[in-house]
Amino acid sequence: MHGAVIAGSAVLGLLVGSLLNVLIDRVPHGVPLRGERDGEASAPVSWFGLPAQPWVLRRGRHAGEPLPSRWLWVEIVTVAVFVELAVRYGDSSLLVPLLVLGASLVAVSAIDLELLRIPDRITFPTLALALPLIVVVSVQQDTTDAIPAALIGSVAYFCLLFTTHMIYPAGMGFGDVKLALVMGLYLGWLGWTPLAPVGGPLRLVLYALMLGCILGVVFGLAVQIVSKRRGAFPFGPALAAGCLVVVLFAADLRY
Repeated sequence: MHGAVIAGSAVLGLLVGSLLNVLIDRVPHGVPLRGERDGEASAPVSWFGLPAQPWVLRRGRHAGEPLPSRWLWVEIVTVAVFVELAVRYGDSSLLVPLLVLGASLVAVSAIDLELLRIPDRITFPTLALALPLIVVVSVQQDTTDAIPAALIGSVAYFCLLFTTHMIYPAGMGFGDVKLALVMGLYLGWLGWTPLAPVGGPLRLVLYALMLGCILGVVFGLAVQIVSKRRGAFPFGPALAAGCLVVVLFAADLRY
């Protein structure tokens, strides 16, 4: 059964990655998700009423022209994230809200890498979708005490990054701060245990922040070395990666 969930998550990741391509291309610019757009390789196709830009299913070409390679990488990364989450949580209903987190972090990371910003139009809808899913799964698993822990994690991560933003706004954008509401929600939720109802959530938030900062420094140095120039670099992907790693190992880190 677990193997079937992993395989299904891989297929779902491929399809969701195609949907994310549309969000990444259009949401930051306020462009409608459907219809043609000047300069775009192709208009989105419609899957059950949802717009998608598949690369793999089109074999990388449309009307004889190559499709953007970034579309391929978004699909590959989404599949990888979904498979990793399925390997860890595929035997539990926790997987459903975690896939929402994974998809959101892939989207905001791709946008931040390209435009150095994280759109509210992805962060806040993710938060609005994640919260009821977490409540439903917590009730289904009879762990309703984890719901306030999720809120603790969300507020704690927001406050930590907001403080950093106030001290050094050039290094921590407010988009990262708002994304912390989503990441902290999940970290607090997974960090809850009866023995550590507050300490567990806060521990996971701190682990994710520390790992994200380490990855951010390494990534920033790599960008400066490769580009041979100084300047701003996206911090969101590093925070997202740190969050995902801690989510995958939450059971081992929350004590």
